[in-house]
Amino acid sequence: MARAGWLPSSMAAKPRQLNLDELLRLKWLLGGVTALVSVWTVFFLDIEALGLVAVVSAAIAAVLVRPGWPARIPALAWRLAVPAIIVSFVVDLYFSPDTLPALIRLGILLVLYRAVAHRRKREDLQLLVLGLFLIIVAGVLTVAVEFAFLLLVFTACALGFLFVINLVDASGTGAVRTAEAETAWTRLGTRRFFGRLREVADWRMLAFASALFIAVVAMSGLIFLVIPRFELASGFFLDRYITRKTRSGFTDTVRFGDVTELVKDDSIAMRVDLTDASSIREEPYWRLVVLDEYTPEGFKVSPGLKNELLNSERMVQNLTGRGFGRRVNEVGGIWTVYLEPGVSRYLPLPGSFGFLRLRDFTPLQQNAAHRIVALRTEPMKMTAFQLERVELGDQVNDAQLPTLLRHTERTEGQAGRTRADPHLLLRGPEGAQNEAVLRRIVGEITGGAELPAAEFARRATAWLRARHAYSLSVRIPPGSGDDIVRWMDSNEPGFCEYFAAGITVLARAAGHPARVVAGFQGGALNAFENYYMVKNSNAHAWAEIHDGHNFWLRVDATPGGGAAAALQAQVGAQEALDGSWSARMDSLRVLWYRRIVNFDSRQQVQMIEQVKNLTTGSGVALRAWVDELARTVKAWLARPWDLGRLARLGLLLLAVAALSWFAARFSLWAWRRWRHRGDGAGYDPVRRTAGRWLGRLRQPTEAGDRRPETGEVVRELQRLRYGRRETWPEPREVFKRARAVRRTARRGLRSAPR
Repeated sequence: MARAGWLPSSMAAKPRQLNLDELLRLKWLLGGVTALVSVWTVFFLDIEALGLVAVVSAAIAAVLVRPGWPARIPALAWRLAVPAIIVSFVVDLYFSPDTLPALIRLGILLVLYRAVAHRRKREDLQLLVLGLFLIIVAGVLTVAVEFAFLLLVFTACALGFLFVINLVDASGTGAVRTAEAETAWTRLGTRRFFGRLREVADWRMLAFASALFIAVVAMSGLIFLVIPRFELASGFFLDRYITRKTRSGFTDTVRFGDVTELVKDDSIAMRVDLTDASSIREEPYWRLVVLDEYTPEGFKVSPGLKNELLNSERMVQNLTGRGFGRRVNEVGGIWTVYLEPGVSRYLPLPGSFGFLRLRDFTPLQQNAAHRIVALRTEPMKMTAFQLERVELGDQVNDAQLPTLLRHTERTEGQAGRTRADPHLLLRGPEGAQNEAVLRRIVGEITGGAELPAAEFARRATAWLRARHAYSLSVRIPPGSGDDIVRWMDSNEPGFCEYFAAGITVLARAAGHPARVVAGFQGGALNAFENYYMVKNSNAHAWAEIHDGHNFWLRVDATPGGGAAAALQAQVGAQEALDGSWSARMDSLRVLWYRRIVNFDSRQQVQMIEQVKNLTTGSGVALRAWVDELARTVKAWLARPWDLGRLARLGLLLLAVAALSWFAARFSLWAWRRWRHRGDGAGYDPVRRTAGRWLGRLRQPTEAGDRRPETGEVVRELQRLRYGRRETWPEPREVFKRARAVRRTARRGLRSAPR
């Protein structure tokens, strides 16, 4: 009984630690969650595997809840599973046009096989490696901020998984277990298992583990900031093994109805960061692709123009656009464009530019006459580039076109051309019936007069808007002839590509070179981070007509577009702010793009300079504040002292001491209250205080204090600590005597000879 008094006062009945079966169940849970997180990263890849991911996720979640189900599957099925996966991969590889999607689907199936089967240590490590494969592929092919969150979750789960694997390995006794004992962990009740986890959970261990994980993440972020910037080839060569299908329809061919479908897509196509958004006074037209060749199904990029783009390809990081020396009305400052994958390989241009900068050296194609800048292939992840000295306007310089039309021979075949045929800009629907309808419509527009391009564009726009309304659903009247001719000759409503194609065909029939341009119009200004959000529903098509001299003139015949829309946008540009919750969430993505994805060597140097200036300025300000404080204190001390000043100083010191004592006592009380928050009815402050006094009197007693009063106080403290309440002496009196005994013992220890 005497020795029991010296047990630590905070020692309570600790719950027993997890046994081997409970550790195996925890390992199964962490392995399944790790597998789920790795499979979910496939959602950020544009491949046909979403249905497979859903099925695999459901299967893994089911066996997490019911770990005994895999044991019910016949052994023959497990032996045939791997050959079946191999056969499915071979078939998938044979029918799939790309290699990487087939490999990803194979990885998903292997993760499923390892996640739902009962595993030993080797299989656990295999599951971790398979999950890492999916994580690495997704990390190379996407820059989504949601992937960064899943990466953190995967890291935490994988670290916990490895930790439990080592615990299970260390907990093995080495004795041979029966088959029933091997699977005993699968029969643990889910509620009981989580109850045991709650019992053995130690907040100190959890806090320490969380602190370590946060330290790892912080150290990784610091390393990311300080390591030199470099580029390891585009996508680690993975872009060669996957073909991304353009969702927006901005390819080399735009058929009637392609742009119409985009109005139903409300997802973000690109985000544009401007250093001076207040200078934008008109709605931008984001130019993507120019279509110069007419076909009965729509307009397309001619083979000659494709060859011009291909022959112009260069590995560049910086591209000069408009020549220097010409006075321009620059707006927006520096435009940083974040183009989402699946939009187009053509880069959106709001107007003429002086300078274009890419993140790294990239194969780039350019055609100045058509104002086209394109990548070699469709980008697999977000593409960022910057534009400087941007000028918005409705004209494109091209003074060489009249000369080319006069001196270039007109050819019928286009397949073998290495340069674009300028005569295609005058070629429209063929056939006697189509030509007769076009001559009649042109006569109605011009009245038989030969009009300049600008006047013809104004009259043709008015004619189209008078006969056709704007609608998302288009019905082409039946009959012979091309679709666009039948539509113009009717009163049916149309969408933007019909108006753009219609005025292009009419201008060509009147002898004016014309072409169709596809891209985006407008966008909303994010109210939180002050950048443009351009959605796929902003997809638009318009026409350009050459004035016969130096310029292409933009003509937007769509009702609600053109000059009227530009004037309206100029009046209400500052009111077009998107402050919705979706805009608030989207602003987080732009912060991710700005600070992480688009972090290059220039921004690294800028950040270092900012940190240097901040620390230098803070140091100067701190020294100035300390000097000012020292002068103030010195002046205060130099003032004459009297009884009043001394009294005020004493009261101030007394108040500070009282507040400090109260804060210390309150902090101690709050700490004890929080520490024993779960003790409930079992917590007794008298027993706890008695235990602390027993611990304080342990040293004097062991040092040889055999006085009777010391032994009596110890016995009374033991009765308060362990005895029944009705046998207690007065607690306050006992604690007072314990304090006196301890004080006497400490004086005796100090005065004893050594």
